[in-house]
Amino acid sequence: MVEEKQENKKPGIFRRILKWIGLGLLALLLIAAIYFQAPWKVITLLVVLLLACTALPKPARKWFWLSVGVVVIALIIWVFLPDDSEGWRPYKYNFDKELASMETVRSIPNEQNAAAIYNKLLESYDANVLDPISLGADVFNSIYSGIWLSKEYPEAAKWLKGQQSTIETLLEAAKIEKCRFTIVVDLVGPSKSMDRLSAMRRWAYLLVIAANNNIAEGQIDEALEKQIAVLQMANHLYQQPTMLDLLVGIAVEALAIGQFDRFTVTGDATEERLNVVEEALAGAKRDWTSDLPRILECEKLMMKNLLGRFYETNPKGKTRHIRSIAAMVPQFEETKIKLSCWQRKLFKAGTVLRWFYMPSTPQKAAKIVDASYEKYYAMADPDFDWQKEPEEISINWTKVRFNYRYLGKLMASMLEEPYYRIHDLYLRVDTDKRGSRLLIALRRYKNKNGVWPESLDEVRPLASAEIFVDPQNGGAFVYKLTEENFTLYSKGKNNIDEDGRYKHLPGEEIVPDRSEERRVGKECRSRWSPYH
Repeated sequence: MVEEKQENKKPGIFRRILKWIGLGLLALLLIAAIYFQAPWKVITLLVVLLLACTALPKPARKWFWLSVGVVVIALIIWVFLPDDSEGWRPYKYNFDKELASMETVRSIPNEQNAAAIYNKLLESYDANVLDPISLGADVFNSIYSGIWLSKEYPEAAKWLKGQQSTIETLLEAAKIEKCRFTIVVDLVGPSKSMDRLSAMRRWAYLLVIAANNNIAEGQIDEALEKQIAVLQMANHLYQQPTMLDLLVGIAVEALAIGQFDRFTVTGDATEERLNVVEEALAGAKRDWTSDLPRILECEKLMMKNLLGRFYETNPKGKTRHIRSIAAMVPQFEETKIKLSCWQRKLFKAGTVLRWFYMPSTPQKAAKIVDASYEKYYAMADPDFDWQKEPEEISINWTKVRFNYRYLGKLMASMLEEPYYRIHDLYLRVDTDKRGSRLLIALRRYKNKNGVWPESLDEVRPLASAEIFVDPQNGGAFVYKLTEENFTLYSKGKNNIDEDGRYKHLPGEEIVPDRSEERRVGKECRSRWSPYH
C-alpha cells in the first residue's frame, strides 16, 4: 500500500515541476516583452495566460483552456475556409490623397511641361534600337568618348541618321524649362519610372554621340546645342521629387560637364561660344536645402504605400490586415506564377501574427513612418555637420525593441549612410561644374594671350569669385602649369593634395567618360579627385 501511494504521488510532483517551469517561462516571457517593449497585444496575452495559471480558481481553469482550444481550432478552420475578399481591395490606394496633394503643388500646363514631350517619346521607345552598344563595344567607345567622322564609322552614321527624329524631339524638350513627371510611389508593381530613367540615360548618350559627330564634321554650334540639351535633361530630372531621379540627374549632368570640358579646352571655343557654355552652366542650379525635404516627402509616401499593402479596405471604409498574398503582390497573378494552396494558407495564417505585431490601422503605420524619417530633415540644414560620419548599423541587444516602431526606425536608419554618400555626389558635381567654369576663364585667357596662365590669380578678373572655391572643402583648386599643358584638380573632401588622383565611392557606377585621370583633349589634362 505504501508503495502504491508513493507511485501515485510521483505524477503529482512531476506535474507540479512542469507547472512551475511553465509559469517561470511565462513570467520570463512577460518580463522580456515589457523590457523590449513588445506590442501591447502580446503583453496582454501573456498577462492573461499568467493570471489564468495562477489567480484563476482551479474549477474555472479547465473552462479557460477549453476556450483557448476552441479559439485555436476556430482559427485553423478559418485559415482553410475560402477567402472572403469580395469588395475588399489593398489599402495602398487610399494614400492617393497625399499623392494628389503633391501633384497639385507641382501641376503645370502641358505646353509648359517638358515631361509631355518625353512621355510622347516613351510611347515609341525601343531600347534595342536605341542602344548604341549594339554597334559593338569598340565602335561605341570611339563615338562616345571622342569626336568621330561619319566616313570613318559608316554603320554608326547610319544608326545615328535613324535617330534624327528622336534627337529633334529631345532638342525641343530642352527648350522648356519646367518638367513634371507623374510621381510613382508604388515600390512593388512594375516601375514605369525605372523604364523612363533608363530611356533618359540612353537619350543622353545619343545626344553626346551626335554632338561628337557634329564637332568632327565642323558643326560646332549644332554640337553645343546637343550638349546643352543633355545638361537641360539633368535639370529636368532634378525637378522630380524622387531620389532615383536625383541620382540619374547627377550622372547625366556629369556627362554634360565632361563634354563641355573637352570642348572648352580643345575645341573651337570662341568668346561667343564660351558665353553660351558659361550661361548653360550658370543656369544649372540645384539646392540641397530644398531638394532633400521634397525628396523625403516622396520617400515617406513610398514607404507608406508599401506598408499599405499589408491592409485592405472595403467600400464602407472598414480596414483589416490583408489575407491574400495575390492581392498584396499582384505580380503573382500578372506573371501567372502559381502559388500552392499551402503557400496561400500560410500567408493567411500569418494574418494572426500580423494582428499581434503590426499597427491596427494603416494610419498608425503612416505615423510611425513620419516619425522614423523626421531626423533626416536636419540634413537639409546648411549648418549640418557632414564631417561627422554616419553611425554604423549594428544591433545593440540592450536597445532592441520588439515592436513595429523600432523596426521602422531601424529600416529608416539604413538610409542614413546613403544620404551621406548622395550628398557627397551632390557636392562632387558642383565641384566639377565650378571646375568647368574655371576652364572657361582659363580658355579666355589663352584666347587673348596665346598661352595658358601661370596661376589662377591671373584669371580672377575673368570670373566670379565663387567659382574659385571648392564646394567640397571650402578651399582652392590646384592649378599647375606644365611644359606643354596644365593640370587642374580639386583636393577633394579631405582637402589634401594627392596629385588629383581619382577615387570612386563604394558602389559608384564608373561611366565611360570618367577614369583615374580624366583627359580633356591632347592639349590639357583636367584631373579631378573630389572623392576621398
